[in-house]
Amino acid sequence: MDIRFDDHASFHRAAAGMTLGGALLGLAFHPITPMAPIIGGLGGIAAGAAIGYGKPMWRLGAAAAASAAILALPAGWPALAAAAGVMALAVSIGGLRGWRGLFAMALGAMTTLVAVWTAFRIGHAEQTLTWSRWTVDAASAGAMGMVGILTMLPRHLSISIDPVLAAMRRVPTGVTGEVRGLCDRSTAIWRNAKDKLAADDPGLSLVRDGVLKTIEVASKSASLDIDAAGDAELAKRITELDARIAAATDPEVRSQYQSARGALDDQRRYRDHIKQNRERLIARMHNHVAALEKFQIAASGLKAVRAAAEGAPAIKQLDELSADVAASGEALAELEIGAAPAAAESPVTDATAAATT
Repeated sequence: MDIRFDDHASFHRAAAGMTLGGALLGLAFHPITPMAPIIGGLGGIAAGAAIGYGKPMWRLGAAAAASAAILALPAGWPALAAAAGVMALAVSIGGLRGWRGLFAMALGAMTTLVAVWTAFRIGHAEQTLTWSRWTVDAASAGAMGMVGILTMLPRHLSISIDPVLAAMRRVPTGVTGEVRGLCDRSTAIWRNAKDKLAADDPGLSLVRDGVLKTIEVASKSASLDIDAAGDAELAKRITELDARIAAATDPEVRSQYQSARGALDDQRRYRDHIKQNRERLIARMHNHVAALEKFQIAASGLKAVRAAAEGAPAIKQLDELSADVAASGEALAELEIGAAPAAAESPVTDATAAATT
């Protein structure tokens, strides 16, 4: 799971505006109403949201309506519920749609109630009994604003399942050694690209697809592992059969041994073919990962000049690197893993070499 927090600057402006605005409005309303902490806190939340995300008239108007509900209705949960509902609109308006908008509204209403409870607890705490009422109202309203910043989290938090990490978790345990190392290297390329490229950058999609192709082929390579002990045992059996064939005097016995010897030769050819396929796979994976790495570094470094006219040669170079990544990925996908031994007798075109020539 990938959790990101975007646009820190707006969040910081909103947080400062809600806290300081709440405290100042709490002081301003102190001579007017005993509900100054609540009214000031609601106004501070709306003011901070306006500072961070705009639409001041809508937000401050909603805060005024919520304050009117607090003042006009009898004290109790109905008044608080009405104020919380109006403030949910104040903090969620603009920028959010669908389920995120609904979640922002629900969070806004719940957070408003928690903020009111916070102000109430501060105003009636034993530790604040010796404070002046001006100080208590300012602290209570400021605390409301501080809690209110939680309403802005849906605008900044994004949660998604990282396809690369999910694919890595599915890699068989039998994939080890050099192939596993190439998977780890490609995953590091993806992490670096995510940190340096924007989410809508086409280069990020290219890197993601290239890394997923590497992991996919690596997962299939588990069937290509041939143990050296098996080769030694096969060579020993062939030697023993050769000795028995040479010593056999019965034609039927010799024929059976020769048939067994032919079967072992087929096994050896098949194992040699698997080794060849594994070497080709590793070579193409190396080429593909190197192309990904080169593209990722270039894309990150040239991001700032993409839109500039003088960046045209750099953009052309980036396009060429993109074509290299696509070509190496196609070559990797075309490799027949674990093909029949007969396939080894026909030449296989090295698409990677052709792409890089």
